[in-house]
Amino acid sequence: MSIKIVQNDTLPPLEFNLTQDGSPVNLTGCTVKFYMKDATSGSVKINGINCTITDATKGKCKYLWSSSDTNTVGTYLGEVEVTF
Repeated sequence: MSIKIVQNDTLPPLEFNLTQDGSPVNLTGCTVKFYMKDATSGSVKINGINCTITDATKGKCKYLWSSSDTNTVGTYLGEVEVTF
């Protein structure tokens, strides 16, 4: 998935569906964390901030940006971590 966001914007939130083999991952009772680093330098920008699970049985989550998440122009790589 690729997204574009303008520097200093905090909306819209990052919304995503977690799937495995094309089927939604059931996130009931889970925690989901978001990580993001600079694609060039590898510098960590977001280090394991909790996401909001919006529909656990359908694997739907969202991450609400903070102003410090989007204050630096660049290309970033993101990843989510699910704790079952």
